[in-house]
Amino acid sequence: MSTHRFFNSFGVFSCRYRTWTGANPNVKVALCTYRTPEEEKAGSDDQDKTVVPPTCLSRLIRCLPLAGLAAAIVGAGCGPQAGSKRLRAVNAALDMEAYRSHAPTIQDPLTLEEALDYAARYNIDAWIAAQESRFQHELATQSNLKMLPSLMAGTEYHERSRYDASSSMSIETGKESLEPSFSSEKRARTFDISATWNLLDFGISFLRARQQANRVSIAMERERRVRQNLALQVTRAYWRAVTARESAEQAERIGEEVSAMLEKIHKEIGDKTISRVDGLKQETSLLQRQDELRRYKQDHLKAKTELARLIGLSPGTPFTLARIDSSAPVEPSDFNAEELEWEALRNRPELFEKDLEQAISLDEARVAIAQMFPSPAMFWRFNYDDNRFLVFDQWNTVGIRASWDLLIIPQQIKQHDAIKLQTELVAKRRTAIAVAILTQLHLSLIDYAEALEQHEFSKTISQKCGNLLEAIQSQADEGKSHGGECLDHQMKYLKARAKYLSAYANVMISKARLLNTIGRGAPYRPDEEVAEETSDESEADVEATADVETWTED
Repeated sequence: MSTHRFFNSFGVFSCRYRTWTGANPNVKVALCTYRTPEEEKAGSDDQDKTVVPPTCLSRLIRCLPLAGLAAAIVGAGCGPQAGSKRLRAVNAALDMEAYRSHAPTIQDPLTLEEALDYAARYNIDAWIAAQESRFQHELATQSNLKMLPSLMAGTEYHERSRYDASSSMSIETGKESLEPSFSSEKRARTFDISATWNLLDFGISFLRARQQANRVSIAMERERRVRQNLALQVTRAYWRAVTARESAEQAERIGEEVSAMLEKIHKEIGDKTISRVDGLKQETSLLQRQDELRRYKQDHLKAKTELARLIGLSPGTPFTLARIDSSAPVEPSDFNAEELEWEALRNRPELFEKDLEQAISLDEARVAIAQMFPSPAMFWRFNYDDNRFLVFDQWNTVGIRASWDLLIIPQQIKQHDAIKLQTELVAKRRTAIAVAILTQLHLSLIDYAEALEQHEFSKTISQKCGNLLEAIQSQADEGKSHGGECLDHQMKYLKARAKYLSAYANVMISKARLLNTIGRGAPYRPDEEVAEETSDESEADVEATADVETWTED
């Protein structure tokens, strides 16, 4: 009997081998025990004896390290990620650096045209939309490459422990008719290169490539819509910031007068020129006026911050806006509702997107039909084998093969029917979007007309308040009016002026919204390029319409 002992950090594993006393004396068995380190030091008796064949024992011992490694990997994957906070800190620094490095340098004063240009180039949402278009374009290139035939090259080296020898037996006599022999060596090297062109896969890949090309166009239309909405947002933020600045400047001038009056009243209370009650009443009224005046400055800062975000500036970056002549008369634009309806239906990116989705569905139906046919493939293969027993170690193979999955035909028929319903659904959704666009157009026309009326009405009120303020100030200069009354009319004029400036901005914003509704307002590409693309898309729309008509007839 022989004994083997294995030590590790978990304890002592000992095996005693002895010859089996049964019918076969050549078989050995092992008596295995396991003891903890404490039991080993105490010299305790063997426990949990188990009879294990030696081969199984050796395999078990060899598998123990692998089991420990697997347990460590699983434990590491299930435990908490200690580096997540560190990763977030690193990515936060990278995001901040990327945002600041991408921010433009503003040339003061900033005009609306410059703001639109900065937004088109530096706005993060516009950049993401452009990146999505580039991503879809790369996928289109990949789809085009899938139409190429497959070209496979392979090599192999193998070595046998024995020769690949065989013999033959006679069918008639049942005796060996040829002595054992071999025709290949123990070591062999082979090389082959093959080209295969599946005609059905080529046709399906062509349709898939056309679908991906349409997805590229969809991504471009979505980018165009993002830029149109961005132009509207920049226009809204710019006009609100410009008009809020004029109100804030006027409020600041009034605030200086209020501060001077507060100091004067505080001094009069101290000198007991006026009673404490009257003084506190006047101070309370003036402090409330100051609180109202502070809101104009806050509105201006919020509008500038929103504009800075849209044009890609870092928060807190100082910049100034160009001056505008708010007293200039607003020339109302004469819009023809019927012409705008047709322009909106021809130019809105959402409708182009649905047209392309319908074309994708039609190609998907063609794919379903194509997959019901046999799949023929032409192939060519060159082989090389260094077997010295071969008469020719190089040869070429040319052929054609075909396969046909007959049981897939019912499935493809149902898929074809489902895609037909999907195409009709896309057409219905496009109609619903068209109706929503027309409704939005008429609402924009109503808003524009209302903005013009509100502008004229607010302008009249502002002028009347200004004239009244001038008259009160004249009386104050003559000593016929006190400062409190003059301040009240200054506040009224400020509110009327702010309302007029807001109405002026609403006229510009409502006009921009109207142009956005019909698909204008993205000044990031030359007009010639837009016209050329519109012409190409119109031709594609005609082809898609013809496909739909053909589909309906089928």
